[in-house]
Amino acid sequence: MALSGTVAFGHGVNYGLLSERAVAVRFGYAGGELMSYTEVKVFGPQSEPDLEFQNGRTDARGVFAFVPDRHGIWTIEARDESGHRGAFEVPVAQDGTAPVGGTQAVAQGGLATMVKVLLGLSLLCNMALAAATARRRGKGSRA
Repeated sequence: MALSGTVAFGHGVNYGLLSERAVAVRFGYAGGELMSYTEVKVFGPQSEPDLEFQNGRTDARGVFAFVPDRHGIWTIEARDESGHRGAFEVPVAQDGTAPVGGTQAVAQGGLATMVKVLLGLSLLCNMALAAATARRRGKGSRA
């Protein structure tokens, strides 16, 4: 049985460039590793706190892009499976452009890190106190 050179399509695919004004963001960890395939949420200006404008994932290079539909301050949040989280604001001008700049460090968990350090120090102090108390009780029972 011979196949003819005619190609039949059951469903076609159309595409078109809708906007040249996309905001693209690259996410990475402090050590330089890219945040590949990380969950991202975008919140528009004056939106309800839990109402996302868009959500998705970064690509293999840690990049996520969206096309804002109005000017104002947009909030972009990235969160990975291990709990690393970064959120920052992007100002979008009347003409739909956003400033392009260098890398910005996003403070994530500064207070949480401080709490972990203090808890660790507290644990060490409590262990030392328990050991000292046990030694005193041991000396007192021998006399």
